[in-house]
Order: sequence, then C-alpha cells, then structure tokens
Amino acid sequence: MQIFRALLPLLFCLPLAAGAQPAFDMPPERSTAGGFTLAWEAEEPVVLEQATGPDHGDTRILYQGGDTSTVISGLPDGEYRFRLRAVDADTWADEATVVVEHHSLARAFGFFAVGAVVFLGLIGAILRGRPRD
Repeated sequence: MQIFRALLPLLFCLPLAAGAQPAFDMPPERSTAGGFTLAWEAEEPVVLEQATGPDHGDTRILYQGGDTSTVISGLPDGEYRFRLRAVDADTWADEATVVVEHHSLARAFGFFAVGAVVFLGLIGAILRGRPRD
C-alpha cells in the first residue's frame, strides 16, 4: 500500500495517451476523370479541407463529421491539396496532393471513334445474319 501511495503522484505527471491521429488511406496521386474517393482512418470526427496552393490560402472545408471517406468530383485540371485533422485538434494530422489531368480532346475523340467502329461492326453482323448453306 505504501508503494501505491508513493507512485500515485507520478501517475498525475504522466501525459494522457493521445488517440491515433486521422490519416489518409492510400489517396490517389492522379485523376483523369476529375473525380475520386478520399478515404481515411480516424477514431473521432474529422475536418477535411481542400486548397489549390501550397500555403492553403484558398482553403475551403469539404467535409466535417464522423464518416471515413468522401467522394470528390467535378474538378478541373490542376493540383489539389487536401488536409485532415480531428475536429477538436489544433494541428493538421495528414496531407495529400492529387493532380487532376483530364484526357485530351483528341484522345476522347479517339475513344469515340473506336466505339463507333465496334458499334457499326456489330450492327453489320446483326443485319448480315447467319451465312446460308
């Protein structure tokens, strides 16, 4: 009992164990569609912010709450920075950068042309029918 009384004051000097900080779960590095899913691991509600500059001068809050992922869509070409922290924390726990580069117009028309050739070939095969004996 005397040992416990001697150690009791030391217990109050120990820092409280901090919970695990929120962290992104494999964020994409690049997107060619302008949309992607950001997922993270967190034990408590988080704040997710987005900015386009390294100084986060144009920051806007994208999400605040207890979910562990969100879908980002409709982004034009550019570099986007995301940062994550617990709602009640003062410092940011994790950051991620995603580069959005849509397919070029030439490539999009190339995809369209290939699809048109396949479609027309299928229609031709249907109209031609089975060869007769």
